[in-house]
Amino acid sequence: MPVLTPADPRHASRGFAAWRMVAWLLLLLAGFGCVQYLSHAQMLWAQRANVAPEDGAALHRMLAWDIGYFLAAFALIVLCAGCILRQGWARVPLRVACGALALWALVGGGMMLAQWPQFDRASADALAQLSRDDVMRAAVLHARRVYRMTLGLKAAAIPVLLWLAWRLGTPVVRMQFRHRA
Repeated sequence: MPVLTPADPRHASRGFAAWRMVAWLLLLLAGFGCVQYLSHAQMLWAQRANVAPEDGAALHRMLAWDIGYFLAAFALIVLCAGCILRQGWARVPLRVACGALALWALVGGGMMLAQWPQFDRASADALAQLSRDDVMRAAVLHARRVYRMTLGLKAAAIPVLLWLAWRLGTPVVRMQFRHRA
């Protein structure tokens, strides 16, 4: 009869790890964000000649936000890739980034929820006025659906991000990371 010994914790990383799947998902979403911010910045840059001089400052602010978001999303890609590859330098910064993203989602979702009555009233008024225009009616209904989906995704992201931050701090996961010698 074979003797059963406890598994070596260094080899615990060979099985399925849900935290790695969440890190992959976060990496893919950050990559999508990079593409979105870059394409929006390119669109703004292409329109800079058509903007009135008094609107130039607003254009530059939008470009600055796009570049800032792009850099943050790119940094998140690097951190996620480092964690997926189990690099010790990436674990703590990704924990901090997950906490910051959860807080960002909480604040953004709270602001959206606070603005819901005004949005609901305005979209209901628009629907009442657009009883015959099917295209505009569909656009308003789409905007309402996107608003609700965004709120739902923010609400779902908060516990997932907090779980990932917690999981990256557990001893079992911490032992799976390689540290520089």
